[in-house]
Amino acid sequence: MKLSGREDELEELLVEREVRQFLNHEAELLDARELHEWFDLIAEDISYHMPRRLMRENTAEVFSGDSYHFDEDYGSLKARVMRFDSEYAWAERPPTRTERYVTNVVVTDYDDEEVEVENNLLVYLSRGDSEDHDFYSAKREDTLRRHGDSFEIADRKILINQTILSTDNVSIFL
Repeated sequence: MKLSGREDELEELLVEREVRQFLNHEAELLDARELHEWFDLIAEDISYHMPRRLMRENTAEVFSGDSYHFDEDYGSLKARVMRFDSEYAWAERPPTRTERYVTNVVVTDYDDEEVEVENNLLVYLSRGDSEDHDFYSAKREDTLRRHGDSFEIADRKILINQTILSTDNVSIFL
């Protein structure tokens, strides 16, 4: 019985390692602006949303159920990726330089098909030759679906720490 418990622990560690590698690979693709390759990691039934944080007295963890900074699906994400290739991506002229830090990765549940993951994201943003820069800090709740030897993102809920965003727009992917 002790061996079985050890085997379960090893399986959990392997799943967590796979998830960490996947999330790090995703961050590398986004930071390198390899958006088409990133989009290949997206499930066709994806829900990708960032609810607005609400201010309530004595509570920090309140998010809107019907107001979002964005609420996207496969089609809208695809349109955003395609727009970056066009002359109409004005919000990204000049392109935003980013550096993503994915930390505190915790696998909360998994089976043979899907993995539920919580992780923290810190994104550094800088544009042009200005010394100005911004940060996004968020907790992400992801559902990753097994796809071949890797995963695809089936659901992403981004719980941003800021109540008011300091940037004019959210043109990058989180």
